[in-house]
Amino acid sequence: MLTISLTMSIIRGQTCGLQQNIDRDYFCDNPKFHCLVAEIDNKPVGMILYSYFYWANDGEVLWISQMFVEEEYRKHGVFFELIRILRQENRSIKIVSCATSRDNKRMQKILKYYDAHEIDLKFYYKYNIEG
Repeated sequence: MLTISLTMSIIRGQTCGLQQNIDRDYFCDNPKFHCLVAEIDNKPVGMILYSYFYWANDGEVLWISQMFVEEEYRKHGVFFELIRILRQENRSIKIVSCATSRDNKRMQKILKYYDAHEIDLKFYYKYNIEG
C-alpha cells in the first residue's frame, strides 16, 4: 500500500555532510525546506524535497529542488501520487519551478506531461557569497 507523508525520517543517518545540513536546516525552529516521502509497506521508495521563494512579478513560488523514486518502484504511480499530494497541500501557489539536467529526458517528459514550460535561463551559483 502506497502512503505519502510529510517527513524527513528517511534522510537521517545518510552521509555526514548531508546529515549536518539537514539537521541544521530542517530540524530547527524555522525549517528551510519540506519533504514528502512515499512509502510502500513502511519502506521509503520516493520523495520530493521542496521550498518556497518569492518573485516580485509572480509572488510566492514553490521550488522543487529534488525528486526521486527508487528504480524498482518507477512506473507504479509513486511519482504521480507525490505530485498529487504536493498540489493538494499547495493549492494557493500559482507557480511551481524546478531545474533538471539537459540529459534527464525522463524528468523533462514528466514535466511536459504536467504542462510545464521550458524557459531559457542560465543558472549561476556560488557556494560562499562572502568570498
